Formats: sequence, structure tokens, C-alpha cells
Amino acid sequence: MPEANTLRGRLFGFTLIPAIAAVSPLVVLPAVSRSAGDDGWASAVAGESVGTFIAIAVAYGWTTVGPALVAGASDDVRRGRLYRDAVVVRLITSAFALPLLVVLCALVAAPGHALLASLMGLQGALIGLSFTWFAVGVGDPRAILFFDAVPRLAVAVVAMLAIVNGAPVEVYPLAGIVVTLVGTTVYTLNLLRRYPSAWPSMRELPTLFRWGAPVALNDAALGAYSSVPMPLVNTISSGATAAGFASADKLAKLGQFLPLTLANALQAWTAEAHEDQRARRLRIALVMHGSFGAVGMVVLGLTGPLVTTLFFGAHAGASMGVCFALGAAFAMYSLRTSMTRHVLFPAARQKTVMWATLTATAAGVPAMLVGAWAFGPLGVAIGYALTEAISTVLLAQPTRRAFHRLVSEVAP
Repeated sequence: MPEANTLRGRLFGFTLIPAIAAVSPLVVLPAVSRSAGDDGWASAVAGESVGTFIAIAVAYGWTTVGPALVAGASDDVRRGRLYRDAVVVRLITSAFALPLLVVLCALVAAPGHALLASLMGLQGALIGLSFTWFAVGVGDPRAILFFDAVPRLAVAVVAMLAIVNGAPVEVYPLAGIVVTLVGTTVYTLNLLRRYPSAWPSMRELPTLFRWGAPVALNDAALGAYSSVPMPLVNTISSGATAAGFASADKLAKLGQFLPLTLANALQAWTAEAHEDQRARRLRIALVMHGSFGAVGMVVLGLTGPLVTTLFFGAHAGASMGVCFALGAAFAMYSLRTSMTRHVLFPAARQKTVMWATLTATAAGVPAMLVGAWAFGPLGVAIGYALTEAISTVLLAQPTRRAFHRLVSEVAP
């Protein structure tokens, strides 16, 4: 069937190809964890967590809502303008966010590991400038393959060999920084020629920032509570305890890339249909994400301790309790990704998502702090899972209403 063939093609292009970039850290991180030691490894992951949050500030919502905007754009001129708007906004936000990153990474790092934490943070933060959201919107997985996934895997292999042979562990984040900057620059130059359009004027900048504020605030709240666990554990624990949590956190964060790539694969596929066909595709997307999350929770909980020990060393193995708690958070995250990307954002419910995330953050961050005081790292993981669950439950009813609104729209 043509519909089935289209779905299979998008699943292959936007799930398997980006997975290359997702698993590439597993090539080098075992060498990093063993060479950096317990405190260095925990500081590296803590810095990366800070970088993930700063990347959200840099992106200012474009990586979240951008694919849907590009997929629904009326022509190439509009698509070119969207990309130019995103470039200007993100360059401005990065000028303020990146210096702050260095300060925060130095604060959460163990003594002697501020440089490693800062470089890991910078590598993560610069993802906010990446082009991949646009490639998702126009249905071009090959651009992600050639300008991001393959180069990222190649430099991971080179960095691993260099670290094993005595090079400092800082080689790895430096290589990742180069891949992001070079790949995004080359893609952007080609895109500007292919999609000619006007650049935003100075007078339009306040409107762009106001328009993106709800999504940016939602992403910031989401990033705040998802970035809290590792730095928090690194401040209340040290040595093997913090290293074990760092390994579980890293495994869970790598796993979160998979629901995102699945959402990317289904983004245009769910948006291009109408009425009954759109209803069927949206149900498929929601079921796939829910099932994927449930399986991921079981796999992470049962195999996480063994996998973290094998990959990151016996000194950095994670406990089963922490793995199951982070697995529960993963399950909620996977389902909510489809609820927001495929239903709520296309229905222009950005503010609804924002308020749900802010509410969950207001409840979840104190829960993580209390959990840290009462149960240590396991309490932090449980508080994080609770935060994800609150956000997902609050969006259930709005998702149902937005679903019915979308499927009632008549094809143009």
C-alpha cells in the first residue's frame, strides 16, 4: 500500500539514520569514563546536563515546533524565511546563553574537572544551533546522514582511539563541537541558496521573540527538571555513587533520542492527512510512542545495571532501582512526545503544553530535592519520574480535545 510504503520509508530515514548519531557516543564514552575517573565522569555528565538545558535556551523553541511549521509551510519562500528567522533568533540567544554555560559547568564540576564539564556542556549546547529540525520538516533524512550522523560517528571513533592511546578526554567534546559547527554551517549555506527569502528586519525581532516565548518557556521548564537530577546527585554524592547515577542518566538520555526520532519520522506523515485518515495516523503515532515507552522502561530497568557496568566500567555501574525509576520517566516522556509533537503543537496549543510543564516543574523539582534528602540518588530518580508523570497526565485531556479538532479539519 502506498501509505504503508510512505510510513516505512519515513521510519527508516528518520529513525535509523539519526540513531547513528544517537549511538555514536557509546563508541567513545566507555573510554571517557575509564580515563576520567569517578569524579571526572560524573562531572562530564553533569556538564552535559547543563549543556542540554542551555541548548534549549539557544534553540528558543525552534527544534520543537519548527518541524511542524516547515512541514505545513505553503511554499519554499516561506520555508526559507522560517529558517532565516530561526538563524537570527538562535544566534542572539546563544550570545547570552553560552557564557552562562561556562559558569554553571564550573559550579557543578568536581574540583579539577571544570574544563571537561564546560566542554561537554558546550558540545551539548551547540546542538541548539543544529539544522536537523528543518531537515525533518522538509522530509530530508539524507542531509542528517551526511552532515551530522556519519561525521559524528567518525569523530567518535577517532576520539576513542585517541583517548585510549593517552590523549586527554577533552578531545571528545572538542570533536563534537567541530562536527556541529561545520555541519550546520555547510548545510545552512546550501539551504540559503536553495530557499531564497528575506531576512527578518530589526523591527520584526520583538515579534519573533514574543511568538516563540510560550514554546521556549515550555522547553526551558522541561529542560530545567530533566537537567536537575545529575547536577543534584553530583552535589550530594561523590565517587562511585555519583558515577553510577551518571551512567544510568546517560543511558536514559541516549534512549530519549529514540522517541524524538520516531516523532520526527511521523511528523509530516500525520500532518499531511485529513479527517478519518488523519485520525487513523494520529492513533498509530500515539500507540507506537506509548508502546515504545513501555518497552523502554522494562528494558532499561532490567538491563540497565548490566549495560552500564559493561560500557562504563564496574566502578560506574548503576543500581536497578535507579534504572527502573528513570525507565518510568522514559515511558512518560515517550508518550508525551507524540502528544505534543503530533497533536497539541499542530493544534496551536503551545500555551497549554507550557502550563502543564511549568506545573510539573513546580511540583517535581521540590520532589527531587526532598527525594535527594530522604533517599539519595534513588529519591532524585523517583522525583524525576514523578515530574514526567504529572506533565503527561495534565496533557491527557487537552490532547483528546485537540485530536478531535485536528481530525475535523476538512482537506483544502
